[in-house]
Amino acid sequence: MTAPNNKLSTANFWIITINSSAAFIIAYLLVFYVSMGVTILSTAMFDFNVSFDYSQVYYQIQDYKWTHDSVKLIFSAGPIMVFILGIISLVGFFGLREEMSRLKLLFLWVTLISFNQTFGNLMIGNIFKTGVGHVFNWMYFSDTAKMVVALIGFFGLVTTAFIMRQPVGESGNIYFNKLDENNFPFFIISQIILPFVVGYGLILAYFSQSLLFQERFAWISLSVMLLFIFISLNRSDSMYFDEEERSITYSKFLIIFAVILYVGLRFFLREQVYIQW
Repeated sequence: MTAPNNKLSTANFWIITINSSAAFIIAYLLVFYVSMGVTILSTAMFDFNVSFDYSQVYYQIQDYKWTHDSVKLIFSAGPIMVFILGIISLVGFFGLREEMSRLKLLFLWVTLISFNQTFGNLMIGNIFKTGVGHVFNWMYFSDTAKMVVALIGFFGLVTTAFIMRQPVGESGNIYFNKLDENNFPFFIISQIILPFVVGYGLILAYFSQSLLFQERFAWISLSVMLLFIFISLNRSDSMYFDEEERSITYSKFLIIFAVILYVGLRFFLREQVYIQW
């Protein structure tokens, strides 16, 4: 029987980083394509023909066909669905909070990315009139109303950071029996900080030929949330989990699934797919 291995070694550091980076990639692509899929389906209600590729939806209609109702539904459907996905993922995480399953990493990143895109869209999209910002434009919101929406987005991001502080800390029970000053820097960098950097770098490479607003700037609000979580956890008391033995090992499922999604979707969606309703 192999002895448990959860030492704070360089090898284990990179195992944790690779597992979490793989979960980040899966989570980001899942959130992105769920939003895209719902947006495409919403166009069917107005018989708008569309095409899409790996990065965006192209509306095969003339400008005069856009109406208030179509803009409101089509451009708000994705963000609403992403918010719902974030809630479902958070529930999934808490359902596994006592388990050592690495699947918790996926739920963790889906929740963070979903809420970041939802509230980030309210704040940044509203200001720069992109994404869900089109909805507020067509609704003829006053500058005051737009400012209120932007503030809702801002406080949504702050609330998300506050809520996710505990789940991020509790994800340490995948590899450790406790989280304290001795292993906290090792944990937070390998589980959260470095996977965010590596994961976002790979996402930017994935969309490099067609970088849209969300992919260019969403990292800013997510990095601020993660910084808040890092500072908050660093100042908190030690977290103790159960005494069951743990080992730091690769998650073959997360790694293989991430590679398949990353390479497969980019390859099969390299050309536009046309849909005529």
